Amino acid sequence: MEVDDIISYHDLVTEEKSALQKGMNFGVGKKYSVFLMSLRENAPYADVLDEVTGMLTYEGHDEPQRRGGPNPKEVDQPLTTPKGSWTENGKFFRAAMDFKSGLREKPELIKVYEKISRGIWSYKGFFELIECECGFRRKAEGIQVFAEAG
Repeated sequence: MEVDDIISYHDLVTEEKSALQKGMNFGVGKKYSVFLMSLRENAPYADVLDEVTGMLTYEGHDEPQRRGGPNPKEVDQPLTTPKGSWTENGKFFRAAMDFKSGLREKPELIKVYEKISRGIWSYKGFFELIECECGFRRKAEGIQVFAEAG
């Protein structure tokens, strides 16, 4: 598969050997993770792929919607679950911090697919996870992942 190839969701599932549903999928490949992103105008997350620098800015998962709970866009995107295990946000955050601090020799590799329309995807290639930060957006703290083309 080449960068910018257009594929079906079925092809994506076949390639990854998994029916991916979440945007962030830590360690699903033998030696990589997978991001499913959308750059469409009405996308629920503010992902950005800079064509000049090759830098991907990927917005992490929201807090899950709970009946009677707050709007997920207005609460913290968690790094851990209420029981203390790592969320997908937390796994990527930990991998980035481990790389920055020298606990990891190499950055996490992330294979990225962009949703074009229902069932249609574009393969964007591999990126190296070089940075991850929590910041304030939409009235709440959020996690952003920064990766560069590898």
